[in-house]
Amino acid sequence: MRRLQAGSAFMLALITMLVMTLIITSFSIRLDSHLKTETLRLERRKAELAAQAGLARAMAALALADVNVTSTDDEWYSLGNNGAEEFTVGESQFRVQILDTTRFVNLNVVNEEQLRQFNLTDEQIASLLDWRNTELQPRLQGAKDEYYNALETPYNVKLRGFDTVSELLLVKGFTPKTLFEPPSNLSGTALSTGNIEDQPPMAELITTDSTTANLRADGSARLNLNVASNAQMVQAGFRNQAAQAIIQRRQTQGQFTTLGQVFTVPGLNLQDAEVILNIGTVTGETFVTGKLNINTVSEEVLRTIPDMTEDQIQGIISRQGTFEQLGELAQINGFSTNTLRDFADYFCIGSQTYLVRLKGRRNTAFTFLEAIVTVSDGQAKVIKMNRPIYRDPQLVWGWDADPTTTSTLMEAN
Repeated sequence: MRRLQAGSAFMLALITMLVMTLIITSFSIRLDSHLKTETLRLERRKAELAAQAGLARAMAALALADVNVTSTDDEWYSLGNNGAEEFTVGESQFRVQILDTTRFVNLNVVNEEQLRQFNLTDEQIASLLDWRNTELQPRLQGAKDEYYNALETPYNVKLRGFDTVSELLLVKGFTPKTLFEPPSNLSGTALSTGNIEDQPPMAELITTDSTTANLRADGSARLNLNVASNAQMVQAGFRNQAAQAIIQRRQTQGQFTTLGQVFTVPGLNLQDAEVILNIGTVTGETFVTGKLNINTVSEEVLRTIPDMTEDQIQGIISRQGTFEQLGELAQINGFSTNTLRDFADYFCIGSQTYLVRLKGRRNTAFTFLEAIVTVSDGQAKVIKMNRPIYRDPQLVWGWDADPTTTSTLMEAN
């Protein structure tokens, strides 16, 4: 009987020890998991702070930018070596790339003719224009509320401009493949040499934010050719004959609605064309939206401009980074008073708005950010901040998986 009682007590003690061991083991596992989760959370937070440090560095460089003549010689242009350089701040790192947004096609002002160069379908073009247009009646192949309200997850059409490039995914006919992969066909224009798979994805060529100050290269006000007097135009550099012809044209046919219309005035020569591009405007607006910067725009984007020849494109590319005034466009072979009628309204030479791409890292934790920064009066200001929705931002941005160079901004303690 005593042996039986002793055995029972032993088994009870053994079971109790086993249960306690399981409880302690379970607690240890949960504690370890919690510590790992908390460590990862803290490291992600530090990666976020590293990205913010990169943004602060970018804004410091942008504050020095000349917004009237955007140059590839400026500090902001080389900062981060297009994402290939990694900066160390303490125990964290960041990579950064700055792009002036006037190198991209602006979704909020691009017209139907230029959209056709992107190899989009008629449905996609009509739906894109309907999305941003305030009219309630859809185009033939477009879409308004009637279409979007009938979806499984209904929503309304925007009826105003796009806020982000990824917003295109809400528009009828657009998919991630449309936006982030090369076109499936070349119904329009080959924007790059090579095969279909070598063509740039649409996301690489577009923006929703691009503005330039409506000023001359020296920062002074442009001359509004819709109101300027003969004396004002002559004083600004126009030939007297050209000034008289411009005034006669607006008196007989009304005010100019585009800069290109000025080049239809009879009797203008290339000297006049340079002056018009350098100092002229047809609007009283302080800033102009959607222009393309001749110092930074890519070949692929230039090929989206309807009727622009390869000679004209290569002429711009060959002088990129050296243009000091917009009027130098008239010096390139293939540009004349006749051709500038079609192309003058596409171009600018300065940029007020910039895209900053960022990656922050702390050990294995990392985060990606995109910021839109405006520069005015030597002050840089963030107007938009978002996280890329695509799976691999580095791939979309064209960054290598690993940096090629490293720099230390602050040593770890």
